[in-house]
Amino acid sequence: MITDHLRTWRGFDEIDVTVVLSFVNLLLDSFSSLPEDLQSSLFEATLNADDLQKLPLGWQYLLPHQFFEEVDLSGADYASLVNSSPGNSALLFKIAMVLRDESIVKKQDFVNALNIPDHFREELGYIVGYRWGIEEEADATEDFKMETLLHLPSDVIMGINEATFVSLDLAEKLTNITHWYLASPETNVAWYTVFEKYNGWEEIAGTPRHVLIHGHLMSGAPMDKLRELKDQETVETNLIAAVLERTNMNSIRVQEVWEALSSDDKKNGFVSQALKLDVSQILDHYKDASNVNNEQKTLLEDSWLALNADVSPWVNMLAVGFNYMQQEEYVSWTQTQLQDLGKFVAILSPSELCLIPSDNFDSSILSTILSPVLSLSQLTCIYTQFMEQSSENTLHPVLLSALPSAEILNPNAPFIWSKDKTDLLAASAIFTPAQMQALHVVSTPGQWSPSNMSSILSIHPHCLADVTPHDLRLNLDHLVQAIYTTGPDKFHTIASKIQSLPRHLLMAWLEETHGRPGSKKVDEFWSSDVLLDRITPTTLPDNAVTNPFINHPLAAQFDRFTSANKSLLPSLALAGMSCHCIDLVETPDTLQVLALFRYHLERDGSISAMPSSSRKCWAKKVRQFLHLKSLMFNVTVTSEPDLLSLLSTSDIKAIGGEILLTWGGPALASITHPEVMHEVLMAVSHTHPHLYVRNGVTYECMKVMANAMLDFMIKEEGGKVNLRVLTHVHNLVPYSDNRVLEASGEDIKLFISSVLRPVCKAVCLKSKERELVRKMILKGYGSPDTWTSLDLTELGDLLMVLARSDLAAVKPTALRRAAAQLSATTLWTTLLSDVRSNTRPVLYHEACGAWLGGKEGGRTEDAIQIYNQWNMMGQFIVVGSFLQVEVLMNENVVPKPRMNGGFYRRKRQAEVDGIDYKNIYSLVMNDMKTKFDAKELTDDQKTEATRVITETQKMLGDTSFDVLGLERGDKSQSEVLAVLAEYKDAGNMTEEQNTQVQKLAVDTQVRMIQELVTVLGLTATDLGLSSDQWDTIMARQTFVLQPQEDVAPVDPSVDGETTELLTTTEESLVIKEKKLLSRLQRLSQR
Repeated sequence: MITDHLRTWRGFDEIDVTVVLSFVNLLLDSFSSLPEDLQSSLFEATLNADDLQKLPLGWQYLLPHQFFEEVDLSGADYASLVNSSPGNSALLFKIAMVLRDESIVKKQDFVNALNIPDHFREELGYIVGYRWGIEEEADATEDFKMETLLHLPSDVIMGINEATFVSLDLAEKLTNITHWYLASPETNVAWYTVFEKYNGWEEIAGTPRHVLIHGHLMSGAPMDKLRELKDQETVETNLIAAVLERTNMNSIRVQEVWEALSSDDKKNGFVSQALKLDVSQILDHYKDASNVNNEQKTLLEDSWLALNADVSPWVNMLAVGFNYMQQEEYVSWTQTQLQDLGKFVAILSPSELCLIPSDNFDSSILSTILSPVLSLSQLTCIYTQFMEQSSENTLHPVLLSALPSAEILNPNAPFIWSKDKTDLLAASAIFTPAQMQALHVVSTPGQWSPSNMSSILSIHPHCLADVTPHDLRLNLDHLVQAIYTTGPDKFHTIASKIQSLPRHLLMAWLEETHGRPGSKKVDEFWSSDVLLDRITPTTLPDNAVTNPFINHPLAAQFDRFTSANKSLLPSLALAGMSCHCIDLVETPDTLQVLALFRYHLERDGSISAMPSSSRKCWAKKVRQFLHLKSLMFNVTVTSEPDLLSLLSTSDIKAIGGEILLTWGGPALASITHPEVMHEVLMAVSHTHPHLYVRNGVTYECMKVMANAMLDFMIKEEGGKVNLRVLTHVHNLVPYSDNRVLEASGEDIKLFISSVLRPVCKAVCLKSKERELVRKMILKGYGSPDTWTSLDLTELGDLLMVLARSDLAAVKPTALRRAAAQLSATTLWTTLLSDVRSNTRPVLYHEACGAWLGGKEGGRTEDAIQIYNQWNMMGQFIVVGSFLQVEVLMNENVVPKPRMNGGFYRRKRQAEVDGIDYKNIYSLVMNDMKTKFDAKELTDDQKTEATRVITETQKMLGDTSFDVLGLERGDKSQSEVLAVLAEYKDAGNMTEEQNTQVQKLAVDTQVRMIQELVTVLGLTATDLGLSSDQWDTIMARQTFVLQPQEDVAPVDPSVDGETTELLTTTEESLVIKEKKLLSRLQRLSQR
């Protein structure tokens, strides 16, 4: 049934012997090319170490484990096989599985001798954690070095028991900070947690010695622990400051540690840490006028405003820049004001820059104020001002970006192509389409000359966008010669830049290479030696050229580049492989070619995806590879699940979940071999969620795979749901069922904070699954009113699943501090290419809505709901950013600390006269009843309305009991109401309690209005309200107890923001927050 379905809907051929026979000629040709003695050894299974090295990589990979086990190889010998092809992840896993049962010593020798790319370190951690395993307790007398253990999966780290922790001497191994920077922030949390569990916080920050050797573990510590640093008296603060200098920490943690430093430490460390400080801390720094100096400004310019510098939060840029602005009357500025502000002119808008008199913008000031972070509009204004008073015929290189298209084409343009082409090409990175067209006109004459082409390829290959495939094929030799002209020093730079060429040009490059003599084997198949630019006896590298990066994925291609026998370098154009090209890959080398293809697509770390046509064709090529395995191992397959059962761990890791998803959920969940099914579904679960949206897999397929994986893991763990289960199910957790809620709150929080990367948190879900994830978050992190800014940044894009009431409960200061990170890391506004039914890239949240809508696309209720959720989250972040600027702009001084170090809840806003809450409540409830009776409510609306009503009733009961000083215990809602009625009838309530209970009744109506208008899609007009009345209702805070004087103290231990400098007066911020949020909501409804 599954096989028939795949044939019909996926275009997969039938499984029969004729498909397998088509590969025999190619296999025999590859075998016959081997030396006779090697053929004999292969037939007789008597290979030695030298024989293995001589075998083609495809044969090395396909050989059964027994061939390797018969050869007595050392760990270093095995590593040399992997090192011969550093980018070949398939061979890495193949050899690792061969070593699975070998001694720890041999495994460690293998690891030590490896020269693999840094991004493969996590793959190595997967091998050690899930395939080799960590020896336990007394057996763990010898184990791996910390640089290997550092990348273990988080559930494996958390699964280390105390005896193993001690016997492996992990406390001592964790003193090695050399490779700590390579670990992910999530892994830092896991290692901190397990260390603190067995050794305690004291051995991290308790003494000067521990701060020196274990202080870097603070990069995974929670807020409450970091806050303890402020009041300690046993460790000199300069040692804590040194931890910040040598450790890469999340900015929220940096802000907490910063508060523990002395004034001198803060002054000395300001430049290096200012990027991560809160705006209030920057304001505090500049309270000392001596800190406003040119030396410090120059250092900040070099670290914030230079090319490829880390992006500073905008409010931090403003907080620093304002200190160098004496006044804002721009029309009266002189060069002195420009000189003082320097490169921080980036904080001025284009209109403000244009107000500055043009006679200030001479050539002497340009180097002082220009920087790569200036926008095109800012540069255009500066260019205009400069040209008004200058007669010079040369321009500062940065200002070339502002040249109008007409000026670029002008024969008297302020540049000479032969002399200034490097600067002009660099400036074109922010050109408008008109400017780019003009640049193409200028660069086209002589563009195929080696000097011109080498500049274009190494700086801005997009200049070749107008070249036709035909022209590229005719001039391929010139293009390749240009690459050789740049020399080995720029090989990796050009290899990276080439990936930005349009795909059709890369495709033409490969097609032309395939047509050249020597590029083919039997029939029309590619010669893998040519396609992958391998070293052969006739293409030996130049020994006089040292390979600068022996562990780079293109290290072998670099060696081939240095050979005197030049290549057309097709390996650099693999990202352009068409279906025809993929089909002609030598089948034994399928996974090696695929590995390099994937590297080119994923090398820049962006959320890229395979073109859908390539993905489907790679899936068919993988099927050919599996057919070949069935032939070699003499296995008969009759169905697709049988064929997929031939996948090994190394196959699955090399293929990746993106391609495996092409088979669809039912096929993958039905794989005959249970362990293979687990491995395949684990690969799918570790696939980034944005690929689910772009892959063609359906929502129901995701649920099928999620529940199959969950079933398997729960069985593995003896019926329990724990961190290991959640980690293995990984990105499929949101698509599973309520069983995941059986995990403890601690495990859920660790799953989110130490397992899920930011890219894994933008998950596209329907309302039922969003509610499931919401319940997980509330179980793991508790009530939103207790969340810290670190909690918010850990949740990241998962905030999109929360209800509006959840977001409204977050403390303004927590939101304010988290806003910059939430804005910088969200993926929901990222453009995705290759989205179904779209020829151009679309925003992630729009792609999500289209995917959820299925055949109907973005017009369904699910699509509309996901848009509303994104809109609500966006407003939430906007409010946080607004509050940041409020701290800066209101007084431009440090916010006043709270009284007595404690915290006081904000005052309730006065009710506006003329609002009849009871009447509005009745209108809302009648609307819901009418729609329910008319069967106009969707299932999702019914579910959401039920949740709102249930939660509000519970809040009424809980808060009423708090007023009366009673314990609710396990009383049901009806029992709670009975107790309240009894108290009222008996006259047991004080006047104040009676007043508060009456207010809670109003709060109940208000909260129901606030929540249900969104569910029902009601507007102010529908309810007969003015915009001001609507804002008042939506901004009103509910279920907050107000003692005498309308102010209620809150225990400082409950509030997550205890640092004086990091707090603001909630009374002022909350009003601004609520009003702004209400206006944003009203605008979005329009």
